[in-house]
Amino acid sequence: MSHSILVLEDDAGTRELIVATLREAGFLAHAHADTLERLPDVRAQSVGVIVVALGEPKCDGAAQLRRLRERYPHARIVAISGRFRFNVGTAASVARQLGADRVIAKPLDCAALLANVRQLMASLAS
Repeated sequence: MSHSILVLEDDAGTRELIVATLREAGFLAHAHADTLERLPDVRAQSVGVIVVALGEPKCDGAAQLRRLRERYPHARIVAISGRFRFNVGTAASVARQLGADRVIAKPLDCAALLANVRQLMASLAS
């Protein structure tokens, strides 16, 4: 089964950048601006990696990670946030404790995002 990537980002420019980067690298990516409750029906089995922006104004990041883990139990999660750049160690530790497999600080480094997604997708294949 080929896995897709679900991108949850409220900022349209960042969302478009992430999706374009992933698609140019050959990945199937679906993007949504809304919180988890408003997502269209995306089959949990088909989602391999979730790229989620934490710190959205309308959503509690901890609650969002918990809901993602419940809805997509087998998916790997890459959390992105501008908050990570201020206290990278603490923010990364907290995000991992809440269920993120990887964390990336904003402003977004597309090469780092691709490297992390490739590693996580490879872990799904093994």
